[in-house]
Amino acid sequence: MYLSKNSLVKIILTASAFLIIGAVFFCAAYFIGKSEISPKPTIIIGAVFTSLAFISFPTVIYADGISKPFSEGDRLVRRDLQPEKFILFYKELTNKENSAVIKERYDMLELLYLSYRLLDDRRGALEVVQRMKTELKEKYRPKAAVYYAELLYEKGDVQTADGLLSEAEKKDGGSELCAMVDAARRSARARAVSDRETEEKYYTGLLSAAGIFKADNAAALFAHFRLYEICKEEGRDKEAAEHLKYCAENGGRTAISKLAKKLS
Repeated sequence: MYLSKNSLVKIILTASAFLIIGAVFFCAAYFIGKSEISPKPTIIIGAVFTSLAFISFPTVIYADGISKPFSEGDRLVRRDLQPEKFILFYKELTNKENSAVIKERYDMLELLYLSYRLLDDRRGALEVVQRMKTELKEKYRPKAAVYYAELLYEKGDVQTADGLLSEAEKKDGGSELCAMVDAARRSARARAVSDRETEEKYYTGLLSAAGIFKADNAAALFAHFRLYEICKEEGRDKEAAEHLKYCAENGGRTAISKLAKKLS
């Protein structure tokens, strides 16, 4: 949760306004009750506004502290491919001078990790993984382990990475964790052991998925660039050129986009 001081003030003012309105109707009901008119409708209205005062607290907190930050972050990273903008946005959210509540969330740290990956900043990505391990609840640690394994595969430490994935899949992380482990094995691990066939099948399948399984722009960018590298290594220059063109034209402000433009 990332709640700014301004949002906290808004929550308090909103709740106070509902309470005041409710109190006004209750007072009106008191005086109406002394006449022959039934105060019941006025009491009901007062109760509604009083209830809204209490409902507004969790509603606004969720909207301003969780939903809006994630929605904006998801747009910047996965759709618009603007990792640097997200990193600045995240720093503003976690600026203690402007924040009333800072409670790290997995979904936001995941976006931060992805941002550093899009910038090809492995050190930054590793720091985020370490934060996932220390600042989040234990249930998120297996997912952090999968991301750490990906980084280790890139360094060539296959044995350690394999151990991390084996331990992660033993945890009760549901279908999402299983999918993460499977993806890491078919992509990062396959690359580390030079299993191009498995890797190409994975990325091709990722790009061909439709509906709710369709890859977001960030995932598609990684897939196209890796397929470019595979095709280039195997001498399939025409296919490689198509994947590289996609990266150059649709890569946003990422390291892949910059490299693709240089190679085009």
